[in-house]
Amino acid sequence: MEEVRKPAAAGKYYPEGKKELSSSVKKYIYCADARKRNVYGIIAPHAGYAYSGETAAYSYKAINNKSFDCFILLGPNHTGYGNKISITSKNFETPLGIVETDKEFCSELIKKCGESDDAHAYEHCLEVQLPFIASIFKKAKIVPIVLSLDSYSECTELAKELEKTAKKLKRKICVIVSSDFTHYGPVYGFVPFSGNSGEVKKKMHEIDRKAISFIEQLKSKEFFEYSKNTTICGAPAIAVAIELCRRLGSKKASLLKYTTSGEISGDYSNAVGYASIVFE
Repeated sequence: MEEVRKPAAAGKYYPEGKKELSSSVKKYIYCADARKRNVYGIIAPHAGYAYSGETAAYSYKAINNKSFDCFILLGPNHTGYGNKISITSKNFETPLGIVETDKEFCSELIKKCGESDDAHAYEHCLEVQLPFIASIFKKAKIVPIVLSLDSYSECTELAKELEKTAKKLKRKICVIVSSDFTHYGPVYGFVPFSGNSGEVKKKMHEIDRKAISFIEQLKSKEFFEYSKNTTICGAPAIAVAIELCRRLGSKKASLLKYTTSGEISGDYSNAVGYASIVFE
């Protein structure tokens, strides 16, 4: 029997019971006020569903085209294991069933970058996207990639490789970036300002609004350079996605929803920003 990647975030970031998880995702999707669009990719947050599930649903609800052959999943490497570009060809087990990887696509990338199952074993950023994918795209296949890239040139090279592989294999792809935005507070080592909750919320939004403006204009280099002074955890993945979606035909990106964890917890001493963005 083929080895699968077991869930590491179930029961922590999202419900581990099939019925409860399915119900939660359906509710988030139903409540999201997002119109259908023909998209090339999306950005969605990866915190616990109680904090960011509603925001993530906006991006997924906006996806109009259900004929994609596979989804390229890009996210940050939180664990430190693996390579700068870490790919696994293992299928992913979820409470909603098995989500299969596109073995042929993964194999092509592994030839260039090597295989790194370790980087995925405990990584939550891609896993939290899978219940949304499994709920909406029943037969979806994925290409799971976690990144720890240091330079803009590495981001553009990966985007070129992904475009090249998609063309070679004749895949119609959709890019899914898993990223949270500003992480504010002592816990995250980022306290460039202080104030009451309203002031912190406003300043967090200002930082993220500037970053999002570069994304909306598909300015991957400007975004990458700006992100160096922020705590946007998936910045390299976003830079890759901007470049890749532009190459695929995207003309712009649109912000659908922005929230912070403080809006749920009421606590801005340590808070995180979440954005739902689509590439059109």
